[in-house]
Amino acid sequence: MKSFSISIFCLLLITSSCGDETTADPIETADNTTEKSNESLDARAKREIMASLAIPVNEKFTMRIYKEYINADTIEDAIITINRMEYAMDEAIKNDRQAKAAEMGFTGNYNYMFYYDGALDRISNPIFAPSSPGRELDIEFKQLVAPTRKDVIVGYRIRNSGWKSYFSVFNDHDLMMVFQWKSFDFAGEDHPEALVHAFEENPNQIPMDIAIYTSEIDSYTKNIGDIYKYLPSITKKKELKFKFFLDPVAKKYRLYPEFAKNLPKKV
Repeated sequence: MKSFSISIFCLLLITSSCGDETTADPIETADNTTEKSNESLDARAKREIMASLAIPVNEKFTMRIYKEYINADTIEDAIITINRMEYAMDEAIKNDRQAKAAEMGFTGNYNYMFYYDGALDRISNPIFAPSSPGRELDIEFKQLVAPTRKDVIVGYRIRNSGWKSYFSVFNDHDLMMVFQWKSFDFAGEDHPEALVHAFEENPNQIPMDIAIYTSEIDSYTKNIGDIYKYLPSITKKKELKFKFFLDPVAKKYRLYPEFAKNLPKKV
């Protein structure tokens, strides 16, 4: 996992939900006979997403819908996640690379996120989340950029490391990634890395700052079992390592200059 360094922050990627959550059992078939106007969000999402990702009707995958008021209007929105673990395994078998794929956690484009905008009654194009599909995307909602809307925090795994990507709505309807950082690494090894993502008020602007504190995994043991079911408990214990503020022009979180010294030196 050392290869997944801070530079992954530049990747375009695309954990308890504060909103209502509707889950779907693994989906095996698609029903294309119902008129769109009469469809539930579940049925419509299934139909449109299967078409968007070219998912065959006999593939088993998992779809989950997390409902929340994400933008500033009063119409309910949703985040829809797709997990294609079966497809990842089938691809590895087809390419005769089962052992290598398993070693790498089947990492690839097998987890996806879609944004349903309730006001526009529109499901977005897929937002790819290159990650290990052994764990589905974790979704959390938090007020960070503005008190009138909810931002989306997406948790995902790359082998034995955990990451979080943050998304916020701009221009009323555009969901954009504003921040991304690791939350833990080397789980199941002798010396795991743990980081706390804390949200702190900024005296000069409404958007909250994101602070990254070094920490330790609570009551850590190497015997963690299934890495993809493992959810470490991490509490703030050590020093402030990095702090970021929202640049409203770039619509991205930027590092405060005084913390640049803590970035790893380029080789």
